[in-house]
Amino acid sequence: MATIAGLSHAIGFEHNSLLYVLGYRNGGHYLRRSQDMGVTWMCFADGEIEHLVAAPADDQRAALVKMSAQGRALVVGVANFPDIDVYVSCDDGETWQQEAGPA
Repeated sequence: MATIAGLSHAIGFEHNSLLYVLGYRNGGHYLRRSQDMGVTWMCFADGEIEHLVAAPADDQRAALVKMSAQGRALVVGVANFPDIDVYVSCDDGETWQQEAGPA
């Protein structure tokens, strides 16, 4: 697997031969995707290999899940003291929407 310089508290999982890696850098959590288990990284639509998911965020590990029953939905939970912020992507990480918290 490749090293991702400057990315800390990384987590990853594989779904349908696609590796997703989420990690923390400079106040935010970033996502990468790979079809060859991290040897190379897939580009997003904007040509970048990494997308910002959540900022601001605390320097802690985040949660990342793929919702198979929801099609291509990815869900990320990140610490932003004193809360946990939840972000959802319905286009495999291209764009992210923060979920509204309780009223």
